Amino acid sequence: METLAVIDFETTGLGPTHGGRATEVAAVLVQGGEIVGRFQSLMNSGAWVPPFITQLTGITNAMLQPRRPRAP
Repeated sequence: METLAVIDFETTGLGPTHGGRATEVAAVLVQGGEIVGRFQSLMNSGAWVPPFITQLTGITNAMLQPRRPRAP
């Protein structure tokens, strides 16, 4: 049975030539019409997320900041 990967990116804008950078990547594996695997991750590209994009995607600048390890 064939497996199909469906990939989606969220970005800060229209494209790299207009300053847009990736903020999230997601993928699902579909086999026989059923989802058999999934992956999602935020990406800190160093770009600022405009308010319009936050409203559209729900992704904020704070969500993309590197997390500091917690003390034991």
